[in-house]
Order: sequence, then structure tokens, then C-alpha cells
Amino acid sequence: MDKLGIYIHIPFCMRKCAYCDFYSIEDMDRVSAYVEALIAQIRSFRSMGFRHLVDSVYIGGGTPSVLSGEDIRRILTAVRSSFSVSNEAEITIEVNPGTLDTSKLSAYREAGIGRLSMGLQSADNRELKMLSRIHTREEFESSFLLARLEGFENINVDVMYALPGQSRETLAATLDYVMALSPEHISFYGLKLEPGTPFDGDPQITAAIPSEDVQYEMYLSAAKKMEDAGYMQYEISNFAKLGMECRHNLKYWNCEEYLGFGPGAHSFFGGRMFSYAKDITRFIAMPEDSVALFEENYIPTEREIAVQYVMLGFRLKRGIDTAAYEARFDDDFEARYQEKMKPFLLKKYILKTKTGYRLSKKGMLISNYILSEILDFKEDEA
Repeated sequence: MDKLGIYIHIPFCMRKCAYCDFYSIEDMDRVSAYVEALIAQIRSFRSMGFRHLVDSVYIGGGTPSVLSGEDIRRILTAVRSSFSVSNEAEITIEVNPGTLDTSKLSAYREAGIGRLSMGLQSADNRELKMLSRIHTREEFESSFLLARLEGFENINVDVMYALPGQSRETLAATLDYVMALSPEHISFYGLKLEPGTPFDGDPQITAAIPSEDVQYEMYLSAAKKMEDAGYMQYEISNFAKLGMECRHNLKYWNCEEYLGFGPGAHSFFGGRMFSYAKDITRFIAMPEDSVALFEENYIPTEREIAVQYVMLGFRLKRGIDTAAYEARFDDDFEARYQEKMKPFLLKKYILKTKTGYRLSKKGMLISNYILSEILDFKEDEA
């Protein structure tokens, strides 16, 4: 039986963060209708669902923890009644400390959720206010400790760097604070000014963002600090204790199959790549009509999948295993990419390994540029 990951999008936020471009709305009056539509969409896949073994479920957003514990339980019940879900499946929910309480945590445990992803971002209350987060450091800590009391033994904490006005010292203080709590996983992201967000084009925000040199130092020093504390880097933005890597996200980076539900969700399933329009009104009106909901829907060529495999594989610390690449795509990796990699190998942005190639830490910082130079998409897709 083929393995499958499931992503479930909950597009609601109490207040949208000023830097965020993920699809979400603040209209809580639509939650009930949305949950019913989401359950209907999940159940519409029942005829093919039991042909796959679901070994990861990820409930993301938005802010999934704005929903009641009962809503989350009903959504996961729909998943289990429509798919074969492994008893060892990794089931994750994203939570915001400002929307979490004991009753929800208890409901999550009863629903089979074993992993929490908590959006701290910063332990500095001034930085949190600037980001328009709805919680404080103290509320985060209370939520984290409540989760431990409820028995959660697999918790991720999100931390951001390159924030407007952030210094090396405030970032180091945030990391020290997080690591003292000893979560199993830390996601470490640099702020990006996404088009269409309040931060985009704001001259005060732009002027306060640390320089590229400072961002470089922040990333390298933070990576060392986390690794020295036992958090091994396994992807550009992700660090984990031994054996605690996010299995669901590894599906994306390994180009394995996943199925998304909800507006804005993406899928690679049954040989197709498709996504649903970011339109909750349309979704609630016709949740079982995939054709009407599609934003895109196509069958990628083998070459297109291979390009994605390389692009995503270089995000992983282990990089590209050339033998695995050649076995999957019947293509000689070095013959195709060696010449384009040469300048980056010389400058040690790309390193040769026993099994293939990977980015160095300094290479990870400019991974987008490196990949744009290596992967000539028009040529590679020909």
C-alpha cells in the first residue's frame, strides 16, 4: 500500500500577522460552515482513500487552534473514516499560544494528535507586538507548559530572525529561552517581505531590517548555538533532537505524495499536481466539486518532477544522493548538473559528499540564487 501525507488547511486567524501571506481570514462567523464543507471534501475522497496508508497528517493555517477541540476531533474522524491511517502516523496541529487552553489540548490528545507546532516567533514582547502577534512571551510559556502537563512529548517551536529592529543579542536571548524549555524541534525562519502584506513597501519596516551581513551572522551563529545544544540541522530552516524530524514536511522535500484539503491547499497525488483556489466562499458552496475549486491541475512530466526533486532535495542537509536520483529518474545527475555546479563547488557553497552533493551552511543562505543558476527550468523541462 502506497504511503500518503495529508495536509488540512484551517484559514482562520483572530488577527492576521503583518508579515504573513498564507491564506487566512478573520471572519469567525464562517467557522461552522467551513468545518462542514471541509469534512464533506475529505469524505469525497473515500473511494480512493483506502488504497493508501496515511502516515502523516498536518493541520495548518491560518490558526487551527481557533477551532474548538470538538471541531478538530470531527475533522480527524472524517480522515480516519475515509483513509487507512497508520497507528504510528505523525499527526501535527499548528497552535497559537493566544488561542490555546487545557480543554483544547485534552481534546487534541483524545483525537490522536501527538505533535504540536507552536508559533512563538520571538521571546521579546516588543518584537511580538511589532509582528502583530496576539500573544506575549508569558502566554507562550504558559501554553507550552500546559502542553507538557497534557502529555505532549513532541513540540516544535517557531522562531524568526532578521526581524525589523532585531539585534544579535535579542535573537540569542530568544534561542536561549526556547532551548531552556527543551522542545523537540525548532523551526528557524528568516523574515521575508511578501508582496501584498502590510510589511511590504513600508519604509519604516524596510529601514529597520538587519543588513544582509548581519542576517548572515545571525543565521550561522544561531545554527551553531542550536547544534551545540543538541538540535541537529536537517533542513535549511529546521533543527531537531535525534529522531524528532518532522516526518510530514520530509514528504514535501523528498517529493513523496501528499493530499491537501481546504482553500489554498496543494497536492501531489495520483501523478497530478493540483491546488485549490484561495476562496472560502466558493469552497463552502461546493466542497466536493474539485474541478470547480481548482486553481491549477496538471500532470507534471518526469523532468518537471526531477527538477522539483533537486530543488527540494538541496534544502535538506544531506542534499542529493546521486544514486537515488538516477534510480528514480533514469538520469545521470552529474552529467546534467556538474558544469553548472562547478563555480559553487569551487567557492564551497556546494560540497561533495560520499553519496552526492549538498549545500554548505553559507550555501544554504543563498540557496535560492544557487538553485536558480543550477536549474534552468526551461531547459530542464524540455
